Amino acid sequence: MWRSIQIALLVGITTLSLSGLQLWAAEGQGLQTVTLRIDGMTCGACVKDVQGALAKVSGVSAVEITVGKKWVFFSDYTDVRASVTFDQERAGVEMLMRAVESASSPLSAYKARVLSK
Repeated sequence: MWRSIQIALLVGITTLSLSGLQLWAAEGQGLQTVTLRIDGMTCGACVKDVQGALAKVSGVSAVEITVGKKWVFFSDYTDVRASVTFDQERAGVEMLMRAVESASSPLSAYKARVLSK
């Protein structure tokens, strides 16, 4: 049992170290991560459309979209957040917000606002 606890601690420390290293590397390369709240989404196809639009922006290196949960089985599309990592020299927050809004369709109009930088 003691051995499994040691391994679990070692894995946890390694994971934290890698996360810190990735953050340090991103800062050294001029990368910034911003969290956007996205309104107007109603389904999984909306998530795919917005994620694709953000990924196409020049300088974007990672897009992670988080959808809230309603009860256990249902997604809550009223609480959607996008975490976007991008090169500050090639893209900006305004550009990302325009990309989200340009992904709108006649059935769903998306709006983005900055939650954190």
